[in-house]
Amino acid sequence: MATQSKCGAWTEKGTRCQNLAMVGASRCHLHRGDWSSYTVEKRKAKARKRRRK
Repeated sequence: MATQSKCGAWTEKGTRCQNLAMVGASRCHLHRGDWSSYTVEKRKAKARKRRRK
């Protein structure tokens, strides 16, 4: 069983974020943003779904 990694994004305090990363992403829910592969894949899936209708 693999352990879930920590986010590790830099916070405003200058320390690393200690939240757990989201499944399938390298960042937590606060730091994943629009640039992350997780969010990009979700956006592409929505677009594909819209095109099928």
